[in-house]
Amino acid sequence: MQAGEYQTMRNVEGTHWWYRTLRAMVLRETTARVPEDAVVLDAGCGTGGMMQVMREARPRWQVQGIDFSPHAIEHTQARGFKSARIARVDDMPLVASGTFDGVVSLDVLYFRGVDRERAVAEFHRVLRPGGVLVMNLPAFECLRGSHDVAVATEKRFTRAEVAALLRTAGFEIESVRFWNAWLFLPVLFWRRASRFAVRAKPEETASDLTMPPRVVNELLAACACLDARVCKLLRVPFGTSVFSVARKKKAG
Repeated sequence: MQAGEYQTMRNVEGTHWWYRTLRAMVLRETTARVPEDAVVLDAGCGTGGMMQVMREARPRWQVQGIDFSPHAIEHTQARGFKSARIARVDDMPLVASGTFDGVVSLDVLYFRGVDRERAVAEFHRVLRPGGVLVMNLPAFECLRGSHDVAVATEKRFTRAEVAALLRTAGFEIESVRFWNAWLFLPVLFWRRASRFAVRAKPEETASDLTMPPRVVNELLAACACLDARVCKLLRVPFGTSVFSVARKKKAG
């Protein structure tokens, strides 16, 4: 991901409607499944926004984070997570097997250069028996656009592809679903149009991450929250992201 995108993320992730919705989903799924004194890893923690949300919601959790980018770790450590360190999600030799009650990995495995199968196998290894993995990934190759150039997207996923990754690593799948379905068509049209901009001025390529006016942001947050609940209930067959919850089998 371009270095400037980390600063953009840091500037908006606390209030942006998309981040708020995703983090509420993650928090709801993790708090329902891990103990009050859980040890949780944010694998690919970015600038530490999800870690901060977890720390505020569950002060007794031990929240740790890794990221391949020094820019990301600098931001995360500035939030007070001094133990956050530079590491690859697909190669964690310094992390002992069975260390964590939960692993969260949000929009990480799609990056260029990440070995996806090995990363999910590493998530499985570092989880304790019964531990939970929560992942989010961008959906559908048809949604590829200038945003993907800016953030170094290598792959977008279908629900079946995410399920296959989890099963191959030995996880028991609890849920794999699309969300943000209500914006699928607008995003599709926008991303397709943005491909022409990339060809015309590749040096000016930037992600779609911008902060809308406050009233618009609150409206989008309300709509996205409703969408997330509807997608979970009805298993809507499309969306801009794939959200999954899986568990490592308990011993015996």
